[in-house]
Amino acid sequence: MRVNDIFVAPHFKLREFECPCCGLVKIHPELVDRLERLRALWKEPLFVTSGYRCQKHNREVGGVPHSMHMEGKAADVVVLCAEQNSFVDAAYEAGFFKALPYGSRNFVHLAVSGREEGAPLPLKIDS
Repeated sequence: MRVNDIFVAPHFKLREFECPCCGLVKIHPELVDRLERLRALWKEPLFVTSGYRCQKHNREVGGVPHSMHMEGKAADVVVLCAEQNSFVDAAYEAGFFKALPYGSRNFVHLAVSGREEGAPLPLKIDS
């Protein structure tokens, strides 16, 4: 069995959230809870492409200095560009505080904290 190859929720394994450069994992329970809710609403499996990031990896990928990924409060999920607006709506319904579509890069950034009171609501992309 591989390290971190354990379920942290019915549909997610800990290894899906580990930093690709060092294998460390930090994950907020609320993130996993919201991802499970979103999966139920979306009715499709969700594929996490980026979960926890150590400081070194965050710099290497051009992440913002205080990225929610480094706190275990964010994940990037594969979503085709044409489906991102509907996915963002479902993400907010699932309780995410932030859902940022990345258009033709085919992923959506999801975060469970970091949204200030009165911040803009869901972003939409032009198809």
